[in-house]
Amino acid sequence: MRADPAEEAVDVGDFAAVGIEFRAPDGSGIDFGRVPGLQQTGMDAHGAWLAGPLGGSARTLPDLRLCFHLPAPACQVVVTIRSWRNSHVVHVADPILRQMPVDMPGSGAEAGTTPPLGRNRIVLGREPTWFHYGLVPGRPITLRGQLVRTEASDGAFVAIAYRDRAGALIAPPYPDVMATPSLPAFVGIPVHGDAYRFTVALVPPPGAVTLDAGFAAWDDSAILAMPSAPEVSLGHDLRLEALANAAGTSVESVLAHALSRLAPADGTTQGPPSTAPLRLDLDHVASAEPHAPLRSCDVARAGPDATGWTAEHLRLAHWPAWPLPEHPDWRADPFSAPAWRIAFQSLSWLHPATAGEDRAMRRRAVELCLAWSRANPWGQPADPLSLHPACLARRAEALLGVLAGVLAAADEADATGLGILGGEVVQHGLALAEILGQNTLAGNLLELQAAASLLGIARALPTFPLAAHWEALAMAALRRGFDARLGPDAPLAEPSYHQSLELLTLALAMVPILRARPASIALADHLEDRLAPAWQGFVGCLEPDGTLPPFGDAPARVDCKGWIARLTAAYGRPWMAFPPRGATNHAPADPVVQGVLARRRGGPTGWASFTSDFSPRHDPQDHRDCTSFTFGTGAVRWITEAGGSQSQQPRRLGRYLASGRAHNVVLPDGREPTAGAGVPRTTARIGDASIHIIDTTVHGPDYRHARAFVLLDDLSGIAVLDAFATADRPLFLEGFLHVPPEVVVALTDPQRAFGLRDGRRLSIVGRMLVGRFGGLSVTSGWNGPSPAVQGFVAGPTEAMQPAAVLSYGMSGQRRVCGGVLIAASRRSLDALVRTVDDVRFAPLIVG
Repeated sequence: MRADPAEEAVDVGDFAAVGIEFRAPDGSGIDFGRVPGLQQTGMDAHGAWLAGPLGGSARTLPDLRLCFHLPAPACQVVVTIRSWRNSHVVHVADPILRQMPVDMPGSGAEAGTTPPLGRNRIVLGREPTWFHYGLVPGRPITLRGQLVRTEASDGAFVAIAYRDRAGALIAPPYPDVMATPSLPAFVGIPVHGDAYRFTVALVPPPGAVTLDAGFAAWDDSAILAMPSAPEVSLGHDLRLEALANAAGTSVESVLAHALSRLAPADGTTQGPPSTAPLRLDLDHVASAEPHAPLRSCDVARAGPDATGWTAEHLRLAHWPAWPLPEHPDWRADPFSAPAWRIAFQSLSWLHPATAGEDRAMRRRAVELCLAWSRANPWGQPADPLSLHPACLARRAEALLGVLAGVLAAADEADATGLGILGGEVVQHGLALAEILGQNTLAGNLLELQAAASLLGIARALPTFPLAAHWEALAMAALRRGFDARLGPDAPLAEPSYHQSLELLTLALAMVPILRARPASIALADHLEDRLAPAWQGFVGCLEPDGTLPPFGDAPARVDCKGWIARLTAAYGRPWMAFPPRGATNHAPADPVVQGVLARRRGGPTGWASFTSDFSPRHDPQDHRDCTSFTFGTGAVRWITEAGGSQSQQPRRLGRYLASGRAHNVVLPDGREPTAGAGVPRTTARIGDASIHIIDTTVHGPDYRHARAFVLLDDLSGIAVLDAFATADRPLFLEGFLHVPPEVVVALTDPQRAFGLRDGRRLSIVGRMLVGRFGGLSVTSGWNGPSPAVQGFVAGPTEAMQPAAVLSYGMSGQRRVCGGVLIAASRRSLDALVRTVDDVRFAPLIVG
């Protein structure tokens, strides 16, 4: 891609967009849920953003690559490259579309790729797959989705069952629904083409409170499936955008319009609305069960005192106290930190005032909520980040808490603005319901946070006409989301250890909330069954000093030990013991977790640990850290990662954190890794060392790649070697080793370096099996244009701090294999040399 020399938007992450449309053999488009390597761009169901072309007067970014999985049964793709933020014409030259060779190791489903139709697929048989929905009196409900077939099919049907408030079945017939002797109520769905989009519009009978819709195939002989759960809606006129457009900017007007449109018809499900006015009944809000799971997660993560505010100052997490104006500017960004803005806009810092007896602080909390509402009419946010789903969900919870606190205090002076607070809670409920109903966040931790918040609103407003619908949406999203992320075999389907702990924390917080209602006890029991193995597998990945391996998104200043201790105190279970049972010298036992290679050792000279993560990387924004590793020995952390969260950094540093250059990986020909995964190929022993060979798919179809880790039994030394093969052409590799700021790195010759810390020494020696070693270099704190940023690690605050990065080069013709030996003593270095020089070693990695 080449941009004009006068291009202005050179430092944006969404300079241009690539859209991908998947098509079946007959050319019909398939609406997959999530596709590894792609994300939603707002213009395309699947695609990716291209960053601005920094560097040089020519403004070029050569060899732009986008790798993604092609889920079956798609066999065609349409690629669209769109202008977006660019100010001048952009030229795209020589686009090529290539597939991974089928014989390449790790190119199949074992590499972490999705099964046919994606991870969220729903295969249909003769027995229906049931979905449960809450209804709104007098309102139709619409289900939309897609059916995909791989063989000829007679189509599908939806079995329909309506129930009343007591849960009793309302006997058919139902309006606009067919019936046969074997199927008392159903809607047929013909399948025209290999991929067919359907819409099922249903009009519930009088008295219906819930709908059970069972999707099934007429014929078991054909493979018929839905790529994802159906979308659900109650009509365009109840969408928040439509209500805001009709009502204007006043939250009271939006609420009034919503209530008027929800007014039940007179004795029928059709016809004009009744003239009987509806009102927002807040009587149950104060007496509802405490429901603030997101607040509980925040307290568990950072402690109850991490956030505090007074009439004059606000302190959010680790940021310094900020003078809180009497009339805040809701566009404030005093620390140039997106994370601070999200926390500020979430209003979650108001929670302490809602539960306390301080009348002045409670009134101040109400004033701040009303001020936020006035400054943020729906669709016109003062700060766009206030609409971030994590912010939206937490603010809904906070507004509900303030409202409950005011009602519980029964202070008439506090009651001013109750209508606005109630209206805001309803507005937030409408927004969260749309997000869940449209599957906008499917496959994301944010989906669970939105569902947890919406469930609280629905249970606090049980008489509101939308409450049953909201609760059903929330419950379905919670079950779907937890099932996808807490598998029966204990893998945690999150690319970040920090996010994995967030997931476990939310699950623990939701269990008692779900147990509070008979209808959700089954989901609570289901979660309990999944939590124990997932927790034990996660804790086994902790470093011996109690920290999280810094792979994936890893916000700074997280006290993992304190976090786990607070969780254990709040939700103690026998299986939450830490350190794990059987651990030696408080070092976690070797875990058995999908996509992780970890070793832990204790001893008289201090702990030692090694961790490598090669789990799947699905989204373009995932960190490019497949097969990256950390290493510590003698109770000293020697090899680390940049860590940090890209969303909390300026653009250049944010892009750097996600790139391969911020991780301990190897780049071929300067090309960044892409979406993909690692696949264990071989585990062997030679002498006092174990050898682990991992094939990867993250370098695309142009390269075959394997990484070998050689681990001495006492973890006093390791070797890391990479084997690359490509077409008959020159091949240049650049590898990286990141060290903490406390470690001093020095070069002694082109193939040897050492690190010093607290009187201890680490040797790093280049080693080649095939090709030539290209020498060593050290970089620290180079903050040039985005592609060249190097030498930063996450510090105790959000600010990144300079740290040394040791780079090593390797080159050859068509095939290169080599890397580095890392040892804490001469004896360890000699043992690594003997292992790598052993005649049995080279065939394991080179083949």
